[in-house]
Amino acid sequence: MKKLSRGILSICVSGAVLLSACGHTDDADRTTIREATAGSTPNTNQAPSTQEEPTNSISASTDAISDSERLIDPAHKEIKDITADDFKRGVFIDFDQYKQSFFDDEIISKFKGNIEAVVENNPEKFKENLNKDSAATNKYHFYYTSVNEEGREFMFYDLDILEKININQREQIRVGVRFAQKDPDGRVDNTGITYFFTKNPDGEWGIENID
Repeated sequence: MKKLSRGILSICVSGAVLLSACGHTDDADRTTIREATAGSTPNTNQAPSTQEEPTNSISASTDAISDSERLIDPAHKEIKDITADDFKRGVFIDFDQYKQSFFDDEIISKFKGNIEAVVENNPEKFKENLNKDSAATNKYHFYYTSVNEEGREFMFYDLDILEKININQREQIRVGVRFAQKDPDGRVDNTGITYFFTKNPDGEWGIENID
C-alpha cells in the first residue's frame, strides 16, 4: 500500500513539473514574438501625433500683419561665417542679386551708405539717412564705434532678412544684415542686426531704428 501511494505521488509530482515547464515555454515564446514584431507592426491604437513642424519667430510675428512681402526667408537662408583668414574690412554684399520690388535703388543706397559709414567710422555720414528723432540717431553709431573698442573693424557680407510689412496702416521695410567684427586683439565675431525703414512725414524712406 505504501509503495502504491509513493507511485501515485511520484506521478502527480512529475505531471505538475511538466505542466509548469510547458507554461514557462509558452510565455517565453509569446514574449519573443512580441519583441520581434514590436518594431515592425504599427500600433493602431496609438493616438496620432499632434506635433507640428516648427516655425521661425519671424514668420510667427508677421503672419498676422497685413500686406506683408518677403524677399528673403531667414528660415531657409544659409549663411557662412567669416573666419579671421576671410576677414576684409569693408562692405562685400552683392545687392544686385536682391534688388527687386521694394528693395530698390533708393533703399539700397540709403542702407549701403549707413553701413559704409560704420566701416569708415564716419558719424556724419551715418546720420545722413536717419529719420528725424530716429531711435538709431546716436545709439548704434556709438555701438559700432565704442571708445572702449577703439580699433574695431567691420566687414558686412550678406543679408538674411528682407521684408516689407504693414503695421497699423504704416509701411515698414526690414533689412537684416550679417557682419563680422574684428577686435584689436584679432578675434573675429559674426553677428547680425536689423535695419527698420519707415516713411517720414514727407513720404520719404529713412532709417527709423537699428536693432
